[in-house]
Amino acid sequence: MSRDHFFCALLILAAANGLASPVVSAAATEGWLDALRGTFGVSAMVPIACFAASRMLYRSRLEEVITIPDAMIGLVVLLMTIVPAAKFGWLALTVLSLYMLCVAPARSPRRRGALVALAVTGPTLWGPALMQVFGPPILKADAILVSTLIGTDRVGNVFSGTIGSDGSPTHFAIYPACSSLHGMSVAILTWITISNTFGLAWSARYVTCCLLAVVSVLAVNVSRLSLIGLFPVYYPEIHGSPGSDIAAWLSLTLIVAISLLGVGREALRA
Repeated sequence: MSRDHFFCALLILAAANGLASPVVSAAATEGWLDALRGTFGVSAMVPIACFAASRMLYRSRLEEVITIPDAMIGLVVLLMTIVPAAKFGWLALTVLSLYMLCVAPARSPRRRGALVALAVTGPTLWGPALMQVFGPPILKADAILVSTLIGTDRVGNVFSGTIGSDGSPTHFAIYPACSSLHGMSVAILTWITISNTFGLAWSARYVTCCLLAVVSVLAVNVSRLSLIGLFPVYYPEIHGSPGSDIAAWLSLTLIVAISLLGVGREALRA
């Protein structure tokens, strides 16, 4: 077994451990069909990015032998994935990704795969952790954007909507599940996955397209929250299904479209 094949096996092990818990949980509570429609509560880009990273490592032509430090990292990953908890799987993937970045040649498949794998931990581990630590100001920022857009008042993470059908004022609180942060981390993951799949080098165009993808997700989420404030009578449909599903797939479509435009025709033809 080559060194990159060894890393590929570890990556698949860590990713499988991270994905198993939400898949089983969503299927048990929602049923397989509804869980599949909601991508098991995990962005569709997460398994796609895991596949892309493992493919880069598996197809690598670097014929290097496994070293003692490699074996030690493999043991750490194995011990962390023994625990049947998603957080440990994504933490193991973080450790593996950082190690691969330290031992990867510049612009090699190993380095590109490590960058994609590390980006996977954004929406799955570090984004939620960031929300736990800095949740109030992050949610407040979303509320400021929404209240400014629809011209209503705001207190903390609660924004005012229009008058309800019963003639009373409406107020809506933005909770972590409705924050723009998760979508923005998915946008970064998508761009890193696509750009590294095509082997792009860092440039001003690279950064600009990544920022555009992030802004597009922010715009979709703020627009959805604003519609809730403007049309409170349709709250169940906008906040739940089909509104949440439409917003999720629209965001993903915009991210992928912007990312492919950023890649350029030349890279796509290659």
